[in-house]
Amino acid sequence: MQNDGHFARLSDMHTKLFGVVHGGPIFLPFHRRIVQDFEDSGKRYDPNFFVPYWDSTRDYQNPDKSIVFSSDYLGGNGNPNRDNCISDGVQFGWNMSYPRPHCLRRIFNGPNGTMKAWYSPETMTSTLQTSTDMDNFRSNLEFTLHGAVHLGVSGDMTTPEAPNDFVFYLHHSNMDRLWWKWQNSQEKNLMDYGGKNPEKSNPAALSDTIDGYNETVSDVMRMGYGTLCSIYDDVVPLPSLNLNLSALRNLRTVSNSNMTASNSSSTSQSRKSTSSKSQGDDDSDFVDQSMNLGLRTLSAPTLEKFFPALKSSEINLNLVETSGAKLGVVLGNIFSTNSTNSLKRRGSPVPLKYQPVYSSSSRVYNNKPKTIKKLPVPIMPPDRYITMHKYKRSDVERAVNRCIDLVNTLNNEGYVSPF
Repeated sequence: MQNDGHFARLSDMHTKLFGVVHGGPIFLPFHRRIVQDFEDSGKRYDPNFFVPYWDSTRDYQNPDKSIVFSSDYLGGNGNPNRDNCISDGVQFGWNMSYPRPHCLRRIFNGPNGTMKAWYSPETMTSTLQTSTDMDNFRSNLEFTLHGAVHLGVSGDMTTPEAPNDFVFYLHHSNMDRLWWKWQNSQEKNLMDYGGKNPEKSNPAALSDTIDGYNETVSDVMRMGYGTLCSIYDDVVPLPSLNLNLSALRNLRTVSNSNMTASNSSSTSQSRKSTSSKSQGDDDSDFVDQSMNLGLRTLSAPTLEKFFPALKSSEINLNLVETSGAKLGVVLGNIFSTNSTNSLKRRGSPVPLKYQPVYSSSSRVYNNKPKTIKKLPVPIMPPDRYITMHKYKRSDVERAVNRCIDLVNTLNNEGYVSPF
């Protein structure tokens, strides 16, 4: 794919369309389509090729320690003594040809080659539950987790030619999964599309052509239909979709077992999990459940403001962002599931050792001292990033400040994340 120019082709397209495919509702359909384009290109060489998604919220405390950045996968930070070129991973030694010949660069945004912490699963759960329409969901996602990952990796990832980095596709596959979850959370969300796109005079409509493709927005709204022969099986499909999951070509995650929660009137079916636990990945090593009774124990005003769906006795899986893992802990033992990993594959997952959430404030549980680490407070994207995307600063501040308010509220109420 690299030698035949597919990385360069998609980087070129993304760069030329950069000003029109960010900051408006087209952001989600365009990036759904470019991920599918990349996947289809890979299938020309190997019919089993697929684009997994990286559930980056699972690595929110220490993103640079994710298995994604290990030598066996996509490699780590760039070497500051060698023009910030990566020194390991699948793209090590590649000569990226667009926009001019160069090595793949990464400049992690934390001190000493680390990445700054970003958004936790709880923040995305709140986004899923409180976004009122598609464009509201889009802005709540684009200006927070989406931007934080690009900024965390940096290098090529903070340029218009970000598709040079394989991380781009894992990341946007995850952005697409979150949108698909929101679409399937209720019937009215499935085909919801509206708002105002940059550099366009008319309001956004399903009949709009996707920039860069001879397809309409409507063509990519339903995964499992048309050219979108992939689906995320941690999403409970709406009954109206009538999806035959076994007939689909790709499942972009591992399946979950022992799930008995619902989506509107549909119920997820039990499926055999192919996930494998890593050493130290059981509940006791991950977090003592007595430390956390779950989101449902938050105060009534907090639930009303940030997690309104949790007031119901019936849990809609599509409104909880945990990739099907640790739901019993997050929601207060309503039910339990097998643990899964942050990098999801169709078929066999990549094992990942979780890092227990420890330290910061000392408390006592079961007559034993226990240290608890609070959720990290989100940070505002730098001016250069906002300017590069031509975002309205007020829109970015609204989305990020809402997450800051959420995190401060959870920390003040003593909530402890199991992730």
